[in-house]
Amino acid sequence: MGGGGNTATTTTGLPDWARPYVEQSLGTAQDIYETGGMNHVEGLNPEQISAMERQKQLGGSGGVYDQIAADSYGATQAYRDAASGTGLFGADALGQQTQAMQDSIGTAVGDILGQQQGQYSRTGNLGGARAQAAQNQSAMKIGGDMAAAELANRRNAALTGAGGVLGAGAGLQDQFGYGANTVGQVGSALQQQMQNEGDSAYQGVQRLFGLYGSPALGQKSVQTGGGK
Repeated sequence: MGGGGNTATTTTGLPDWARPYVEQSLGTAQDIYETGGMNHVEGLNPEQISAMERQKQLGGSGGVYDQIAADSYGATQAYRDAASGTGLFGADALGQQTQAMQDSIGTAVGDILGQQQGQYSRTGNLGGARAQAAQNQSAMKIGGDMAAAELANRRNAALTGAGGVLGAGAGLQDQFGYGANTVGQVGSALQQQMQNEGDSAYQGVQRLFGLYGSPALGQKSVQTGGGK
């Protein structure tokens, strides 16, 4: 007894209607590959080169950064003197300050002693030993206080000035480098845009093959089945 049945054919792979489009796209992709479009790297643009040259100049030997660093290091001398007890903070600093102010101290002492002598004259103690000792003590105290006050002012000014220089150092470097950094940022943005434009053809082919979907480039196979 013979029998018959239906025959089912299943086709997978690239449809015939899509083949011309895929072949055309493959040709475009091959052209892009051969012309270097798939390994495109955008070079440095004039803005980036200019920014690098300016940074090189700023950071070069003898440049402004070196001067800022030297000034900042010099400012730390006050802190080093304070820590080691030297310079303005040394044991002999008060004596040196007193010597340097001897004219000013002499004038001030003369004024004070003149006032005291007038008082002693009125009380009849002008020539007494106690009066002379008091005058000497007053003279020493006046001189010591004046020198100590001036030394304290100089120490405070040195530390304050050092702190100001150190604090301004980083800010000055940022300011000097701001222009070059800005030009560099513009250059980087332009470079990225040019890179995107250079890659656009390759990315377009990728998107196109993404639309085709798998198995667009697979082998075409035909499966036939039948029944009794």
